[in-house]
Amino acid sequence: MTFRGAIVELSGDLLENASSPDRARWQLGRLVRSPELGNVPQKLFGLCLVYITVAALIWPSAYSAMTEMYLLRLFVFGPLSFLAVAIPMAIALSPKAPVTFIAMSIRTNGLRAAIVVIMFMLMLSAFTTYKVNIPDVVPFYCDKALADFGELLHGQAPWRIAHAFDSDLLATIVAMTYARLWFLEWFGLVFFAALLANQPVHLRYLAAMALVFMVVGTVMATLFSSVGPIFYNELVGGDRYAELLDVLKQRPSNEHVLSYSSYLLATYRNDMPALGSGISAMPSMHMAVATLNAFYLGRLNRWLGIAGWAFAIVILFGSVYTGWHYAADGYVSMLIVALIWRRTASISDGKRVTGAWSSKPVAETAS
Repeated sequence: MTFRGAIVELSGDLLENASSPDRARWQLGRLVRSPELGNVPQKLFGLCLVYITVAALIWPSAYSAMTEMYLLRLFVFGPLSFLAVAIPMAIALSPKAPVTFIAMSIRTNGLRAAIVVIMFMLMLSAFTTYKVNIPDVVPFYCDKALADFGELLHGQAPWRIAHAFDSDLLATIVAMTYARLWFLEWFGLVFFAALLANQPVHLRYLAAMALVFMVVGTVMATLFSSVGPIFYNELVGGDRYAELLDVLKQRPSNEHVLSYSSYLLATYRNDMPALGSGISAMPSMHMAVATLNAFYLGRLNRWLGIAGWAFAIVILFGSVYTGWHYAADGYVSMLIVALIWRRTASISDGKRVTGAWSSKPVAETAS
C-alpha cells in the first residue's frame, strides 16, 4: 500500500468508523504523528504573518482597535460557533461516536487548534484593516461598470429578478442565512478545521481560506474598488437604486440591511474603525467564503457537500436581493475560489507542492 493510500484509509476510518472511544483515541493518536505535510504549515504560518504584519505596520492604530474587538468576540461567541457546527459535523462524519470524536479531537489537538484560531482572528483583524482603507488607496470607481455589466448579462437589473417573487418569508430566509448563519458556518468550520489541521484536507481548507483573505478580500477588492448597489446613490451619485431601497423597506425582515448599511456609511464618513466595518463590493467575500466552505464540505461528506452548495446558492441570491453586491461580485468570487481550491489541491491529494507552498512532495509514495 502506498503512503498516500494509508493516509486516506486512516482518515476515512477516523471520519466514518470511530465506533468506540478506544478506537477513536487510537486513530487520533496515529493521525497526530503520521501525515507527511512537509513544510506547508510553516509556509502558511509565514504567509499569514506577513499579511498581518503589513496591516499592523501601515495602520497600527486601526489594526490594534480591530484586534481588540475581534478577540473579545472570539472569547464570547467562538465556543458557541464551534459547537453549533462541530456537533452536526461530528454526527455526519462519525455517527457512531460523535461525542467521542469531538472530545478526542479537542484533547489531542486542542493547543494546535487554539493557535490556528488566534491566527485566524488576527487575519480577520488585518482583513478589516485593509478593507476600511481601500478607498484611501484606490477610490471607488468600478460601480457603474459592474452595474452595467450585470444588466447586460441578465437583460435587466439583477436585483429586479431576485425581487420578482418577493415575500415576507423570502426576506426572512435571506436575513437568517446572509446575516446570521453565514457567520456561524464560517467561524464554526474554521474552528472545526483547526482541530484537525494535522490532516491534509483540513490544512488545505485553512490554506485556501488564508488565500481567500489575501486575494479576494484584499488584492482584488482594492483593484476593483466599489461600493455595491446599496451605497450607489450615496457614494456614486444619482438615483439608480432608489427603487431597490424602496422595495427593501417594504419587508420588515430587511431592516438588518438598512440598519447595517447606515452603520457602515457612518463609520466610513467618520473614518472610524469599528467591528465589521469597511465598504467593498467586488468581489463578494460572503460568496467567496460560502463557496470555499462548499468545496471543503464536499470533500468530507457527500451530503455535507450538497448542503454546502445549497447554502452557497442562497448566499449568492441574498447578495443580490439585499443590494450588498452586484451579480458579478458573486460570480467572480466563485471563479477565484475555484482556482484557489484547485491550486491548493496538492496539499490534500499527495501531489508535488509547488510555488508558494513548497518544492517538495507533500506525500511521497512508497511501497
